[in-house]
Amino acid sequence: MSDAARYFSKSYAEARARFLDAARAAGAAVNHREHPLKGPDGGQLATDVARLGPKDALFILGIGSGTHGVEGYCGSGIQTALLSEGFGRDLPPGTAILFIHAINPYGFAWNRRVNEDNVDLNRNFLDHSKPHPENPGYEELADVINPRDISPETMAESREKMKAYAEKHGHPAMQHALSAGQYTHPNGVQYGGCEPVWSNRTLRAIIREEMGTAERVIFVDIHTGLGARGAGEMICTDPETADTFKRMKAWWGPIVRSTVGGGSISSDVPGSIPVCFAEELAGREVTSGGLEFGTVPIREVTVALQADNWLHQNGGHKNPKAQDVAKMIRDAFYVDADDWKETVTAQTRDVCAAALKALHK
Repeated sequence: MSDAARYFSKSYAEARARFLDAARAAGAAVNHREHPLKGPDGGQLATDVARLGPKDALFILGIGSGTHGVEGYCGSGIQTALLSEGFGRDLPPGTAILFIHAINPYGFAWNRRVNEDNVDLNRNFLDHSKPHPENPGYEELADVINPRDISPETMAESREKMKAYAEKHGHPAMQHALSAGQYTHPNGVQYGGCEPVWSNRTLRAIIREEMGTAERVIFVDIHTGLGARGAGEMICTDPETADTFKRMKAWWGPIVRSTVGGGSISSDVPGSIPVCFAEELAGREVTSGGLEFGTVPIREVTVALQADNWLHQNGGHKNPKAQDVAKMIRDAFYVDADDWKETVTAQTRDVCAAALKALHK
């Protein structure tokens, strides 16, 4: 087993225990936000926060995991590795590191990308009192994206129809239809919700209470599922002309890509976490991005999301196929191989080290 691999876990419960042990061993101040529901083992779910550095820090680096539930296998392992290795042990005065573990603990524990409301959290950070963004491509393909069953024949038919749509409208349009979020089908894929969900409200409270004194904040949110195996991209949701993008490019170089204009592996989506940080820390210099690591080919990721959503509509964990689908979705967003764990941990370590330096420039 590689040095990094030892810090990765096989369940949410194991990941949480390892993270908390590492945080306490590192001398971090630890706080818990308990979720109202339980995990598959009947255990407590929570978003946990570990802080290194003073409570009134002016400069804060935040590192998040599990925004997309099952992607927490990767993010939690990396957070635990950094804490265990002593990352941030000798911080400059007025500086803190905040590890936010399992932002969507329900999805992590139950092997779902979404939360307990079938909501994609990274589409939920918007003003729900206003009309929601439209996604006409999704509307056209709703029955194709959400097939009636997951038999080989039905899934092959779904792929052919999505392929035909891509050939007609272009692959970016297909990706946008599939991944940019939708607000009209509560039981469908990529549903953004109709109100702020528990994880949305909880993260906002954490930001206000833990980062309220900061003048400068950098937040690195760890994600998986897009791109080549093990390759990292820092996703910026602002255009290349924005100060945020320019800062990120100066700190992290060519791995930084903007979702505005099609330069990123990610679609330009509404209601993502950077919106939350900008709103809660208005008037401060805030730089928030998603550090995305590739896992398996996008076709496998898409099939796993479809299967997971089918399961949600057909009995969930009580369905006889629940374990098979859970493994499918986990394997799509987490590569259980030492070399992959080593490379994603090394890249995150480099990104966060550069971020600590950037806080004082």
